[in-house]
Amino acid sequence: MTRRACLLFAALALAACLPPALAFAQAGAQPAPVAASAAQGGPSRTWIVAGAAFATMHADCQTCEEETPYRHTTGVLGNFGLRVNSRMDAGAELFWVPIESGSGHVNTTHIDGVAQFRPWGSKGFFVKGGAGMAFVRNWVDATGPDAINSKALSVVIGTGWVFRPAARFGVQIFASQHAAALGDVKTATADVADVIGNFWSIGAAIVIR
Repeated sequence: MTRRACLLFAALALAACLPPALAFAQAGAQPAPVAASAAQGGPSRTWIVAGAAFATMHADCQTCEEETPYRHTTGVLGNFGLRVNSRMDAGAELFWVPIESGSGHVNTTHIDGVAQFRPWGSKGFFVKGGAGMAFVRNWVDATGPDAINSKALSVVIGTGWVFRPAARFGVQIFASQHAAALGDVKTATADVADVIGNFWSIGAAIVIR
């Protein structure tokens, strides 16, 4: 009886020790996935876009008697901001357009706050909109050698497609329109009221998220 009691006691003790041992082993095995996840770093919150575009510019006003020509050039586009979620990005956009006009060089820099939204999380299609300021240099000829520097209200709308939208590095194609409302502009001969410049662009850019 004594031997059987000892064996029974040993079996019960072993059974009592097994659950804590298994729990400890499972707890010790968990840090590996956690470490792997930490090594991956998680999703980035950075949103960076850099690219170039073919642009067309057209200026107009309410009192202009002659139609101004459409002028074609290339521009540079950049975005920097945060990835709000898997479908939306928000930040600042810079669009620089140099144009050779009949009166000299026209350099326009749009700086806008923008938001970009993808209706379908698994697709690359996106729409974009925003507003800010446009800084214009040498818009028209003026009396004297100095250039004209003007500020304008800027509005931008656009759309496009991102290839590999879920990847850290991708490429996008886009089409957008920037409008710069200059208001009244003083030229060498007269004051021109309600001047607005429209910039249509099509281009491609590198995307980093």
